[in-house]
Amino acid sequence: MEPAVIPADPMATSGTVGRGDTYEEREAIGELAKKKDWAGMLRFAEAQQKRNPAGSDWVLIAGYAWLRRGEYPKATAAFAQVIQQNPEDIGAWNLLGESQRRSGQPGQATRTLERASAIGRTSYATFFFLGEAYRDSNRLDRAIPAYREAARLEPELAQAWFELGSAYARTGQREEALRALERLEKVDPALGKDLKKQLESKGR
Repeated sequence: MEPAVIPADPMATSGTVGRGDTYEEREAIGELAKKKDWAGMLRFAEAQQKRNPAGSDWVLIAGYAWLRRGEYPKATAAFAQVIQQNPEDIGAWNLLGESQRRSGQPGQATRTLERASAIGRTSYATFFFLGEAYRDSNRLDRAIPAYREAARLEPELAQAWFELGSAYARTGQREEALRALERLEKVDPALGKDLKKQLESKGR
């Protein structure tokens, strides 16, 4: 029996995957994320941080839990602290931009994520979040290449294909939208149905 394919997840890739100093810590983080126990993750991160105040991972994990709970000012402050300690932490840059976007600051998010894209040129999560920030800023001409790069770097990222197809449709590029739909249907048939309905409604 083949193992189940784990869907690409820009949030998890940036925030939880590979975080923690030991196998046991990484397992605990993974279990809390699986249960969506953000309060439990926050308590775990804070307890670990007391034991290891110099570890930036625990500040980031706490920020990730705050982000998931919708506590954006706390999340933003945590990610900014991680970046100050480790300017090369691409996950922290990604989550800082996403936190800014979700708190209603897409312009600030685009500036953050543009800087991140210069650091993490191979991070599909960076380009996906950048596409989201451009979309929320109504800059679809820039959102399209960002989503396209995210899908190129991670072809299994269904949400990138969906948003790419949707952006193409909104800018009148129907043939390109149909090509994105074709790729999406192979990756996530259910999400493909949603995009197909969207394209059909715009074609009427």
